[in-house]
Amino acid sequence: MPIPTAELCARYRRLYVPAVCDALYELGLPEPVLPSTLRPLHPERRIAGVAYTLLGRAIAPPVGWEAGIDRISSYLDLFPRLPADSILVSVNPGSDVGHFGELTATSAQRHGCVGVILDGNLRDVAGLREIGFQVFYRDLSPLNAIGRWEMAAVQVPVTIGDVTVRPGDVIVAEFDGIVVVPAGEAERVLETAEAIVGSEVHVRAEMAAGESPLASLQRHGHI
Repeated sequence: MPIPTAELCARYRRLYVPAVCDALYELGLPEPVLPSTLRPLHPERRIAGVAYTLLGRAIAPPVGWEAGIDRISSYLDLFPRLPADSILVSVNPGSDVGHFGELTATSAQRHGCVGVILDGNLRDVAGLREIGFQVFYRDLSPLNAIGRWEMAAVQVPVTIGDVTVRPGDVIVAEFDGIVVVPAGEAERVLETAEAIVGSEVHVRAEMAAGESPLASLQRHGHI
């Protein structure tokens, strides 16, 4: 039987990104790592969840506040629909406004979204830190999006760098980086990564006892 989403994500959160990458490598799969220019708001916090994708676009020319409210309403209405254990993957080319901030984060958090991968600009950093919501972001901008930006599509494939993220893919993100696990491989990669982490427990103990890294690699198959 398939692993329930909540359990799958909880188990991925107990791993670390290098082990997930090693599992992909061991299985002969691509290792889709997002650009390191996406940096974490909370460097110490790992997140793992299922990708919920969004593509945004600039409104050119801007339409002003009143018309802008109509244009942004579908985006604001998205947050109560975010599933538990989701990670919002928001891609926003060619737009210099703030694409995500504290108030939308509060709604996302309330409905079980565990974080955001923002290929765009973050704002309201102090508020986001106060509520403890994790965002990996490209840049900062205090500019309001209303009338200048809108949601173009949701739950479609989006591309960051040379990696395409599809709805339902598993995202694991921490200070070391962000890796995307294709949905169809998520269980196999999880089990392989867990085995790697289990082996590394023994390797770590042997390193602390003075063993050679090569000897441990030969004994356990991982390092």
